Amino acid sequence: MSSSWRNVPIPASVARLPRNSAGRPVPANVAWHEPDDDGSILVDRDPELGGHVACPCTPGRGTPRFGEQCPVRQRQFMLQRQCGLCTETIAPSAQLAFVGEINAQYYLEPPLHQVCAAYALQVCPVLHAAGDHIEVALTASYTLAEDRITGVAADGALRRSVFPLGSPAAYHLAVLEFYLAFPDTPERHAAPTWLALYAPK
Repeated sequence: MSSSWRNVPIPASVARLPRNSAGRPVPANVAWHEPDDDGSILVDRDPELGGHVACPCTPGRGTPRFGEQCPVRQRQFMLQRQCGLCTETIAPSAQLAFVGEINAQYYLEPPLHQVCAAYALQVCPVLHAAGDHIEVALTASYTLAEDRITGVAADGALRRSVFPLGSPAAYHLAVLEFYLAFPDTPERHAAPTWLALYAPK
């Protein structure tokens, strides 16, 4: 991996993204917080999703919260097969990438173009530091499930359950926050090994 993220060629689709104060492009699924945001979870309801977590954030306005996803954009990218970094659609014929823990059954982060995955592995400090502890899962397709909030424990922790996509029971019983992607027959590679092959130095 590159010793300096500034030396990594930036894909054109990523170059259009808003930047943080250090100049790094901010992944499209990252949540942005403005000064008057008190951190409250906003819940809305509509005929399609039932109860669901809403998010008023706008990319480029306020401060990006790396490690925190905007639930609205996360769900959109998962459903529409859009890249979680650059927002552009991943072609149905293309093999896409998920980046995460070794042998993960599912992914909370949206899929990525392979070129965007390679860029992220080189410039994201968290992914860069993880090394062999994460992998790249390549797949042509994935199946979605719903991650819904079912209640709040006495200590304030959220109780959650996973439901099939479009579950009528979930629609009435729980609040949708994210979609979970289960890759179909993924081809798994240790992140540094895959990166060395995909983006040789």
